[in-house]
Amino acid sequence: MQLYVSDFVGDTLQLSTEQIGAYMLLLMAMWNAGGRLPDDDAKLARVARLSLKKWRAIGPDLLTFFEREAGEIGHKRLTRELNKARVKSEARAAAGSRGGAATALKTKAHSQANAGTLPRHFPDSRNQSEKASAFSRENAQHLSLAGKNRTDPIFSGKKPGWQRPKTHLDAANAIIEEIRTHDRSRTAAGDQGAGSDVLMLPAIRPD
Repeated sequence: MQLYVSDFVGDTLQLSTEQIGAYMLLLMAMWNAGGRLPDDDAKLARVARLSLKKWRAIGPDLLTFFEREAGEIGHKRLTRELNKARVKSEARAAAGSRGGAATALKTKAHSQANAGTLPRHFPDSRNQSEKASAFSRENAQHLSLAGKNRTDPIFSGKKPGWQRPKTHLDAANAIIEEIRTHDRSRTAAGDQGAGSDVLMLPAIRPD
């Protein structure tokens, strides 16, 4: 509820502190009630937090600020401000609705534009075909025979220059051999601490 302080102070110079308090309570209750209150002394006394006797003593002065019609009281300035607030609220709601619709359309258009594009982490069909052929029944049989001779090619249909990927065992053996070569070099150089690196081998070997 908008309060125009200068106007309010100027309009209520003739009211006592108690009357101003009751007047403000009536305005706030009227704002929350949509702009109207019942023209009933008992109910207005409860809104103003006064006894019925006290309300009847100060009420006539306060009611000069209100319009009385059809069993209700209203306030021109409050009604005007209430309507302005409603218009602003509806405008904000409409703007939010339009913004939400625009965002939804933009998201939908973006999704449709990307519908035919696979994410980069998806393999293309060619790689999928190569993987499928690599794990075919024929290659599985060839793999079991190739274990006897590591130099034989395992996968069929591979490109020139293709090398079989190293397994974890191959990688571990390569590290172990590198450690042993390093220790042999240290021993040949007269390093008394040579051989200590070999202690790492049990931790590296995958079996």
